[in-house]
Amino acid sequence: MKVNINTFKVATKLLLFSTNLYAVTALASSSTHHVKEAQSVLSGTVTDQDGAPLVGATISIKGSSNSTSSDQNGRFKLANVPTNATVVVSMIGYVSKEIRYTGESTLTVKMESSTQDLEEAVVVGYGSINKKDMTSAVSTIKQKDMIAGATSPLLAIQGKVSGLSVISTNGTDPNAGVSLQLRGVNSVNASQGPLVVIDGVPGGDINSVVKEDIESINILKDASAAAIYGTRASGGVILITTKRPQIGKAQVNFTSEYFVETIRKRPEVLSAEKFVEYGLGEDLGHRTDWYDEVTNNNPFSHRQVVNINGGSENANVYATFTKRDATGMAITSKRNEIGGRINTSFKFFDGFAELNSNVSYNEAKAYGANGDIFNNNDIFNMAMVLNPTETPYNAADVSGYNVLVGGYEYWNPVAEARLRSDEKQYKYLLANSTLKLNLTEHLTTSATIGIKNNTEHGNYYRSAQHRISRQDGVDGYAQQYYNKSNDRIFEWTVNYNNRWDNHTINAVAGYSYQDFNGQGFSASNSDFPVDGIRENDMGTGSYLVEGRAGIGSWKNPWVKLAAFFGRVNYSYLDRYIVTATARYEGSSKFAPENRWGFFPGISAAWRVSQESFLKDVSFVNDLKLRGGYGETGNEGFDAKVASRMYSADTWFLQDGNWFRTYGVMHNQNPDIKWEVKKEYNLGLDFSILSNRLSGRFDVYKRKIDDLIYDISVSQPPAIHDKTTMNVGSMQNTGYEFELNFKAVDKENFTYTTGIVASHNNSRLNSLWGSQTFSDRKGFPAPGSPGSAVRLYPGEDIGRFFIWKFAGFTDDGYWKLYDQDGNAFDVRDRSKTVGDKAFVGNAIPKLQLSWNNQFTYKNWDASIYMRSWIGHDVFNMINMYYSLPNVKGQNVLEEAFEKHKDIKGEKELSDYWLEKGTFLKVDAFNIGYAFKQNWIKPLKSLRVYATARDLFVFTKYTGLDPEVNINGLEPGFEERNVYPKTRTFMMGLQVNF
Repeated sequence: MKVNINTFKVATKLLLFSTNLYAVTALASSSTHHVKEAQSVLSGTVTDQDGAPLVGATISIKGSSNSTSSDQNGRFKLANVPTNATVVVSMIGYVSKEIRYTGESTLTVKMESSTQDLEEAVVVGYGSINKKDMTSAVSTIKQKDMIAGATSPLLAIQGKVSGLSVISTNGTDPNAGVSLQLRGVNSVNASQGPLVVIDGVPGGDINSVVKEDIESINILKDASAAAIYGTRASGGVILITTKRPQIGKAQVNFTSEYFVETIRKRPEVLSAEKFVEYGLGEDLGHRTDWYDEVTNNNPFSHRQVVNINGGSENANVYATFTKRDATGMAITSKRNEIGGRINTSFKFFDGFAELNSNVSYNEAKAYGANGDIFNNNDIFNMAMVLNPTETPYNAADVSGYNVLVGGYEYWNPVAEARLRSDEKQYKYLLANSTLKLNLTEHLTTSATIGIKNNTEHGNYYRSAQHRISRQDGVDGYAQQYYNKSNDRIFEWTVNYNNRWDNHTINAVAGYSYQDFNGQGFSASNSDFPVDGIRENDMGTGSYLVEGRAGIGSWKNPWVKLAAFFGRVNYSYLDRYIVTATARYEGSSKFAPENRWGFFPGISAAWRVSQESFLKDVSFVNDLKLRGGYGETGNEGFDAKVASRMYSADTWFLQDGNWFRTYGVMHNQNPDIKWEVKKEYNLGLDFSILSNRLSGRFDVYKRKIDDLIYDISVSQPPAIHDKTTMNVGSMQNTGYEFELNFKAVDKENFTYTTGIVASHNNSRLNSLWGSQTFSDRKGFPAPGSPGSAVRLYPGEDIGRFFIWKFAGFTDDGYWKLYDQDGNAFDVRDRSKTVGDKAFVGNAIPKLQLSWNNQFTYKNWDASIYMRSWIGHDVFNMINMYYSLPNVKGQNVLEEAFEKHKDIKGEKELSDYWLEKGTFLKVDAFNIGYAFKQNWIKPLKSLRVYATARDLFVFTKYTGLDPEVNINGLEPGFEERNVYPKTRTFMMGLQVNF
């Protein structure tokens, strides 16, 4: 059954997301029926397409608040129904139906599922296209598809989208960010992640959205789809659409979730007894588990979300209020958030004009987040190496802590964390308003204005009793900074949609303008007369009057983007489809002669299932071949590169006075131009066996030319040693696969399963000339290990550039291979960089996720698993802490087990590489929806529980084989890694 998607969106409203999709919706219309006939009672049954009863379907009178819901048997009874009234039956997951009531006393309504409905609209750039008319690689995630128990919307789709790598920047730390990478590495020096667009605002901050507000997340994977966004779309595009207000009487949804964490795996170091037995240090009389000391015991967190939704056809509102208090595993890690959203919709002049607005504001306070001054994760590194017979506390010290001084690499992590405060306050405002004019049945025009305003205020104080204060002989250190960014956007579009005979056309053309403004300042001071006022009276520090205090401010260049764009989607016989896109865009980052770039895209699809040779094949419901080519740009580099700019330089003394000179800030390069990605994509979409089995397959190849990179230059003639230039190219190839199967679909029991898989290979083709390379990922002392990554033409991104292990001598010393493949004793000759080799690969050969969902009567459950196959992990913890050649610090247990006979300093070799293949039980969820007659006057009530990161099956001996694989230095498990945790959550969803 075909249904107008705009009607569908207006007619449906999410009550509470749950796996079985049972929900209640309400619909009304401004066209009230003035009927004089007698009113009657209508009863009936609502079923799915197979005749199974549907629970929670909404049956309402169009133009009236009169409505009811179907019970456990799908039955309903609606009183006071006027003759000739329009009865609307709606339910999330099904196509809404309108039926004219002519006086019958009973009614049976068979609903059609919309999950396989090809008429479903998919949000793409500057509009939407029916699913059946899609010609590009676009993935859609609905709220019901998100992983339960994840607070971040992006982490809630981790593994759900083939080709999209979503990695937390710091484990389950509540202040961690999210790293995104779509279809591999996208650049060397410019921006690498996909462009995030929230309600039409490019560059929107994901912190402004909670997952309960999300209607859909659409990922434009290939360049033919992303080309309409031109610049910044080289890494793909993620479109987040929040829920629109629904028509009907006001409904209130309340969600409350409670979390507790436990450590899943921790490094096993020597006990105090073993530490003394092996002679690593003297027995100081204490027995301290330092890892326990720096971690909270089962930290507790909670979040609450309230949604209010409703209104008439001409004026309706969707509002959300959120609160979150989260405590991390690190002793000082905490985050408090509060925020809200108001989405409104108004219609004027009998529907000729529409005004839609979205405003969200969120405020967060982050405590103990990693920053420029102190890496909070360093306390976990220190907890591994400290003498376990030492104590963190000292009652005789004025601070109450045992403040260890005199060593940069040896300090009390408890005192380090407790004798400083690190607080950051973030404020996120995202707002946009769109005026739409419905000029004709087929032609509309819209104008949008929007702003994104983010501020960050940091406060840092280091006590006078802190280790560093005591070492430096100062009474405390304070710093404050304030940064602000303000982005503005204006867009105007004209949309045309029409269908006649066998032809369908969907077209959009428009203009876009966006500018970016940022500024900030910072101040610091030291040596305060009173420790207790901390950073709140910074002027009293003695460093100010001595001229040693710090102060600074900055302002970014005003960056502007302007573009003209268009897209035409044409379909003939719903069988032959073509889409053409183009964007002509200019950026103020470039010099005038290189400012504008043209980014085209073309794609086509052939619905093979509509051909005569397949039309009568009963088990094939839909089969579509797709192919596309597109180009996108990347200008994600410093805005100062193409312009000559000056800044404060050196001081000089003249006549007893100091003067500040100004000099050229950087090497100017007015010839820099767009970094351009060219991508080919071939795809297949299919649905068979009465739509029970469906899926898609994509294969792609893309090449990025004119890579933006900083190269070394001679001084003179250059003023500085680096110049930003277009210097080379790289390529990505890969494939993606998705498969969904409705295995069981019975009246009281359903089971659906889905697999998502992807593979990507990224290779650097060239840099500046054929021999230029870039060494990265330097390893810290002791031992001067060197660097472990080299970007080199012809080599894959993700390979490790290290020495190859050749075994141990009979007396336990290291042997390595030289560049000719001959083994040598490291005592006999020094190893050279020329002896290094490219070994292993941090990028998995295959990334998989497997989702299983069950319903049984009122119960629902899901098991979600993820796997990476065929990748290598460099175990830095083992390299630094599993050898017995140390004194005065602790080591891992295996130092005196597996490695007890090894002599000499560690070597940066593939000895520390391990296979990282794993299978992770990522989420287990179970829920129960109470029967409606049990919970009156509530409309619905569901309770649920979720466990995250339950089990990991792997041969990897480190803490977690799921390390960061995004960017140019993938595959390392760091020394100061955040603890690996399990999260248990209890939740409640209520609809009033």
